[in-house]
Amino acid sequence: MNKKRAIWLAAIIMMISVGTLLIVPTMTKNQGSELAMAVDNLNPFVKVQTVYGRTNQAIGHSTGQMGEDIYTYRMLTSDAQGKQRWLTFTADHRLKQRHYLKIETKGQNVNSWEAVATNQVPQDIQETRGASSSQN
Repeated sequence: MNKKRAIWLAAIIMMISVGTLLIVPTMTKNQGSELAMAVDNLNPFVKVQTVYGRTNQAIGHSTGQMGEDIYTYRMLTSDAQGKQRWLTFTADHRLKQRHYLKIETKGQNVNSWEAVATNQVPQDIQETRGASSSQN
């Protein structure tokens, strides 16, 4: 009888764990906190993807431990399917405004980003960004 209970308990714990890992990305979406980034980075169900965004003004500026400038940005990004979400990340220099970035993310965790020319951004994303920019 104890072996049967142990199997059931293990199965329930596994279902709760998998369910939690599947639900958490919806809870961390658009969250710019360190916790959201860490959770998405560790979650095996969150896939690495490329998104694009247009730079805007920094939302914060601070000085790092070595005296370096750190700028914090929050921007609306779009993936190849047109799904949008907000990402928060830092840069060690002030970014030029209204330039496109190609950003590699794992959920809310920004792995890397690079400035790209407008012609390197999928046309659908350019049109979406243009429409959303005119509404602000």
